[in-house]
Amino acid sequence: MNSAPTPVPASRPPPPAVRTGRPVVVALIGLPGAGKSVVARALADQLDYRCVDRDQIRHAMFPRCSYSFVEKRASFRGVLLALEVNCMLGVSSVIDGCTFSRRADLARVDQVVRQYAYTPVPIFLDCPSELCRERIARDVAGNRHLARDRDPAIVGEVLARMEPPPPGALSIDARLPAAEVCRLVVEAVAGIAGIPR
Repeated sequence: MNSAPTPVPASRPPPPAVRTGRPVVVALIGLPGAGKSVVARALADQLDYRCVDRDQIRHAMFPRCSYSFVEKRASFRGVLLALEVNCMLGVSSVIDGCTFSRRADLARVDQVVRQYAYTPVPIFLDCPSELCRERIARDVAGNRHLARDRDPAIVGEVLARMEPPPPGALSIDARLPAAEVCRLVVEAVAGIAGIPR
């Protein structure tokens, strides 16, 4: 009995090499406008880290968000759950959309990721409040990021409750050009994770 030949599937290009290294979770600390989203994208693009963005989680959960305390806490729980799932999947992550103005939030991240033997990497993007306000105003004028939902006044509100970064947090001068800030952070994280550059 003759049967039709089995079609050969079209060849697919091999998937890009993923540079995994030691599993880490990067927590970007800083005022709104410090450049956390730009740095998070650089880590996602250059080190293949998965970005867990509280702003996106909050907007998915609350399409008509009023930025209430309850909405913020619920979306932060979503961040913690996403981190836990990424850890179970063996994926390193970077957290965006959180200022980590309270050390207690960093401690919660630490508690989640350490149970999976991940290394938490806190990075403080040190940026003066005046520059943060200017950046947000430019983003609002250009309708970039989620800045349409923000006001430069948010910088003062966060600054009023901002606790110092934890001891051992890597501090980066976020007044530098964005490309330089990203380069410094990516190199530092790659070094911590043992990823050859």
